[in-house]
Amino acid sequence: MSPAPRRPTSSDVAARAGVSRATVSMVLNDRVEGTVASATRDRVLAAAAELGYARSAIALSLRDRRTRTIGLITDRIATSPWAGPMTRAASQEAAAHGQMVIEVDLSLREASLADAMRLLAERQVDGLVYATMGRARIRLPASTFGLPLVLLDCEEYTAAGADASADDRDRTPVPAFVPADLEGARRATRHLIGLGHERIAMLSGGDRQPATLEREQGYRTAMTEAGLAPRLVPAGWQMDDGFRAASRLLAHGQAPTALFCIRDRVAAGALHAAALAGVDVPGRLSVVGFDDEDFFAAALTPPLTTIALPHEEMGRAAVRALLDLIEGGEERAAVPSAPVVVPCALVERATTGLVPA
Repeated sequence: MSPAPRRPTSSDVAARAGVSRATVSMVLNDRVEGTVASATRDRVLAAAAELGYARSAIALSLRDRRTRTIGLITDRIATSPWAGPMTRAASQEAAAHGQMVIEVDLSLREASLADAMRLLAERQVDGLVYATMGRARIRLPASTFGLPLVLLDCEEYTAAGADASADDRDRTPVPAFVPADLEGARRATRHLIGLGHERIAMLSGGDRQPATLEREQGYRTAMTEAGLAPRLVPAGWQMDDGFRAASRLLAHGQAPTALFCIRDRVAAGALHAAALAGVDVPGRLSVVGFDDEDFFAAALTPPLTTIALPHEEMGRAAVRALLDLIEGGEERAAVPSAPVVVPCALVERATTGLVPA
């Protein structure tokens, strides 16, 4: 058996480029400003590429006490078809900055958030992102094991006033990135109003989740601004819920001409109810969803007009914020006291049209 090929060293790169090892070190560690000519830098990089030279991650971590690895903890997001882009974008952003990602899905391990944080701290990650499947307010563990932390699609819940503990009062706010649920719902409703609709009903989730409350508020705000009476219908979050609620509304004498649905799957149920009732979409009924779920909203018949959750933008922004915290060390920038709200875009397809004459 032939011996394994020898791994090229910085001395090999220096010999190939005709420079000193110190020059190679400065170039490969990007410390060349004002010290190394651009032609020399290009020659060193070309030599490293020709030799297949790669810097040692172990040596780098010993030098600056970082592993260039971040932990991504998810609740059950890894099995979610509509939230996959969020974690994928986070991983892509990390890779673009030379970071590796270790992902821990709590639903697969049946572990607590504190357990996952401890596990990743033992593996010496430089920081943590915690992402939830849907918009949520969470209680964080008492300790994050000294690691920078950023929240994705969730925000920290802390008690206020007399209910606040000493820990709540002393805790530094954790950066969080959440979708603009309120403004997205307002945009969806205003889109229907702009098409001339006045009898617009909202099929809501019927619960007290943050996304439900904000989307209901956005709908009410848009209706009130237009001088219209809101018609809020507690339905649920599943396709069957949308089907049942829409069936009842369409059988009513004063049926709405438009529906804003809290979720794409609820909108899909409403489209099914309209088809069975012989109600043309969008000729007699316009329908708007929320999520722009991958491989779903655009595949419905007709393709669904919806509000797109900014999963990719949120994932990238969360990783950038975490890397800023890691780079800042003890001189970290001031952490915003409120979550960063990422805009949601309106995606117009074929389920909305002018109010019927």
